[in-house]
Amino acid sequence: MVYKLGIFYGTDSDTEMLTQKFVGNLINDDKFCEACEEMEVKIKCDHCREHLKSYADTIYFYEQIGKNLPEFVEEPLEFFPKNLPEVDFLLVVGIHPDLLTGLPEYLKDQNIKAVIIPIEDPKWVSPGLQKQVLEEFEKFGIQAAFPKPFCSLNKELNELNKPGYNITQESSNIDEFIDYFKIGEPIVFFLISKDGKTIEDACVIQSAPCGSTYYIVQQLKSKNINDKELSLNERISKAHHSYPCNASMDQDNILKDTILHIGGILVRNAVRRVLNLKKDEGFKLSYVIV
Repeated sequence: MVYKLGIFYGTDSDTEMLTQKFVGNLINDDKFCEACEEMEVKIKCDHCREHLKSYADTIYFYEQIGKNLPEFVEEPLEFFPKNLPEVDFLLVVGIHPDLLTGLPEYLKDQNIKAVIIPIEDPKWVSPGLQKQVLEEFEKFGIQAAFPKPFCSLNKELNELNKPGYNITQESSNIDEFIDYFKIGEPIVFFLISKDGKTIEDACVIQSAPCGSTYYIVQQLKSKNINDKELSLNERISKAHHSYPCNASMDQDNILKDTILHIGGILVRNAVRRVLNLKKDEGFKLSYVIV
């Protein structure tokens, strides 16, 4: 089965860059990832993505919305496309908050499976607006998720996937999205040397939506797990920043941390989990809507 994916994205450069990275990861063309060549040491490409599936045939539209908005948007529906192609899933990246308020009303008759609205910058969606829009989606029976960061999207409900705040009460279609595109919170697997000291090989079961997980595990291959010169956490963090992660370094009121740092914790814990190591860090969330 081929699902149909539509994408709306906002007008600022960071939003456009993140959307291009997500689409590039799905399409998986030859020029998408050149992170190894861009490193100072000029490591040659290991072609870790050459056997990955391309989802180019699933992307039915890719449209920027929100140009030339007035100072006050009284009728947000006027700024959406008049005719929306029929899709199963809609990804909405960094659109203007006033347009976001009208999104549930715009989609109420579209027979859409799920809407994914990642938050990579606290300025994209305030906590109050997030809860308001999620309640509207619930009212219209549309499944929706606000993963913050995008790589926190998970089939398991947890601190970062809280029903009524990050995700609708019913989320089976969101699970379908994760399973089909193999993206969300990173899941990795390692082949360990017989002496248990070295990562001999690595594969990605589920990648961060930007594709960084493939790059990060490549940087761990043939490395000593307990290297005293560069610890496991330091090696993961260095790769996470080198890729680079596009999440914001601004403090978030709910996460009590930066979104970029949360993304780093998620991939570090994904690696530590499969190595049977203690989780590196937990989260100190505060669900006070301000």
